[in-house]
Amino acid sequence: MTDVVWKRLEALLPPAKRTGRPYVYDRRVVLNAIIYVMQTSCGWRGLPARFPPWQTVYAQFCRWQEKGIWDRIWTQFTEPRAVS
Repeated sequence: MTDVVWKRLEALLPPAKRTGRPYVYDRRVVLNAIIYVMQTSCGWRGLPARFPPWQTVYAQFCRWQEKGIWDRIWTQFTEPRAVS
């Protein structure tokens, strides 16, 4: 994913927690893994080794789904953007 797309998506993700257990894997890498599964239909267990463990990726996908993050992402990327 390009830096421009990441910046748009990062703004839609919930902020990293200041307390509790910190993220082990970079959220950009986890998001790339989720996108990989969606694009290839490989299934969570079929993620290549270059991504975090499938359980981590799937758990994050589910958390973002429960919080409505995916709805915001789809809305953001389906609405036309003004050209600067």
